[in-house]
Amino acid sequence: MDTVTEIITTLAMIVLFMVVFFGIAKWFSRRSRRAEQKRVEAQKQSRIEEAERVRRHKERVAFAENGHLATQLELGKEKERKHSKEAVYWYEKAALQESREGIEGIIRVCDTSAQDVVSQDKYQYWKNALDALNGDEQAEYEQGIALFEGFGVRSNMDRGLQLIEHAANRRCLRAQMFLVNWYQSPENPLADEQKAQMWKGRMDDPADHDADS
Repeated sequence: MDTVTEIITTLAMIVLFMVVFFGIAKWFSRRSRRAEQKRVEAQKQSRIEEAERVRRHKERVAFAENGHLATQLELGKEKERKHSKEAVYWYEKAALQESREGIEGIIRVCDTSAQDVVSQDKYQYWKNALDALNGDEQAEYEQGIALFEGFGVRSNMDRGLQLIEHAANRRCLRAQMFLVNWYQSPENPLADEQKAQMWKGRMDDPADHDADS
């Protein structure tokens, strides 16, 4: 092989090497750009999904704050394992709508939590509320008194009296005694001697006495 041929062969090899090298470099460059593009798109999609998640959560919270019972219970259940106080917050919203699930949720969280989630007065109020739902007229009377006086919950005298009267009609002697005193009390702007005597008569009737009083 003469010198010219060697030079030509060498140059051809160099050119071939350069073509292959730049081809590989270009392939890696395209691959790197595609990977970067996918990463950017994934980040963008992740931000979109996070924004949507936040939007949905805010929407659910707004529904719950506006009294949507099912959402209140859902949020209570979601927070129950790791955020006891938040769980009780939502369960109490439901319980104030007389939801048994809400009341049971409050009691369950308080009983299983290592910390004091609510005050003892509030816990006892909801415990009495649950027992009242299960047919305990003594607990219903205690729940009514707590509402009437504002023990553990915001005072609601009208609702408290409703519960006390309901317990009295179920032959709870303590509730009947309370109503006699209430309707005779000078502090009661709606004092009613006839109602007082009616409840006194119920107390004096042996057939109407509560066995557990």
